[in-house]
Amino acid sequence: MIDRMRALLSPNRPWLHLVYLGFFFFAWVYQPPGFEQALIELAAMAGFAGLYVFSLRRRDWTVYPAALVAALLGYAFMPVTIGGAVYLVFAAAMLGWLPHSPFRTASLAGVALVILSTAWLIQQPVPYVIVLLILAAIAAAGAAMGAGRRRQEAESEARQRRASALAAEAERQRIARDLHDLLGHTLSVVTLKADLASRLFDADPERARSELAEIQSISRTALAEVREAVTGLRDRSLDTAAHEAHQHLEAAGLTVSLELDANALTRPQSTALAMVVREAATNILRHASARHVTIRTGRHARGVELTISDDGRGGARIGEGGLGGLAMRIEALSGQMSVDAAATGSGTMVRVWLPADEGKGDA
Repeated sequence: MIDRMRALLSPNRPWLHLVYLGFFFFAWVYQPPGFEQALIELAAMAGFAGLYVFSLRRRDWTVYPAALVAALLGYAFMPVTIGGAVYLVFAAAMLGWLPHSPFRTASLAGVALVILSTAWLIQQPVPYVIVLLILAAIAAAGAAMGAGRRRQEAESEARQRRASALAAEAERQRIARDLHDLLGHTLSVVTLKADLASRLFDADPERARSELAEIQSISRTALAEVREAVTGLRDRSLDTAAHEAHQHLEAAGLTVSLELDANALTRPQSTALAMVVREAATNILRHASARHVTIRTGRHARGVELTISDDGRGGARIGEGGLGGLAMRIEALSGQMSVDAAATGSGTMVRVWLPADEGKGDA
């Protein structure tokens, strides 16, 4: 409540400028008006205050007719009371709220002409006219500066909201990619082991129980990884992921060749390549019908290259799914990712290149 009151009474609130209408009544001290005149002047001031607040809240084309009314009030009251000049100053200030445009410039020039013509009609001295023009110019400039700051603040807030929305969307996509990478691989392995356990249940109960125990272990690990993915604390090693993939592929009956040399990788690079290995292994288990798989890393063109190749049915490509998300992850690390696969029967090779960062390897 206190903060709202402080904001309402802040000097930056333009409606507080209505207090300057008090200058209108200075002339009453040495030239008291009659009852009817005072009533007319008070009614005109109340109407103007309402119009001022209305146009201030909108800050659109309605400012022009409101400023015109202010100028007309000044033109009408200046011959009666010298305090009527305050309306002309308000007219200039109201036009200052608006963005710069030729029409606004012409309107300000019109206010200056009203001041000059009114002063000439009532034969005011030149110094008075100059002071009134200066006050109108100061009011217009001050209002323009305040309106400019307000527009800049609004633009800054809009940029912050957009940045916040983009950050939230990026985090949502990260979580979606991570969950896809984690759950896709884990569920594929769990499905294979569950199928194997069901086939072995009668023929080899001990082996079936062993497979079920592995399913429990994999499920617990997957649960922990999902929690880490959601909180953004997951940090997976390429070495660990490659050996897990080796184990799961061999358990599915594939022959796997594993050759790792990832000493020059940074931790983010190692994590990204680990995700590639898991996604590629998942796709091989699900779709490839392969018999042989090779997972290899090595130095290549001042960087490190990872390749995962199989002799399966081929047809893989980078799309909007797991491989697409991983390609974006690799590109964010200044790397490149490609998938070489014939339409059918020639196998698939997933190739990733990342620039080496000597001295920071933490794979």
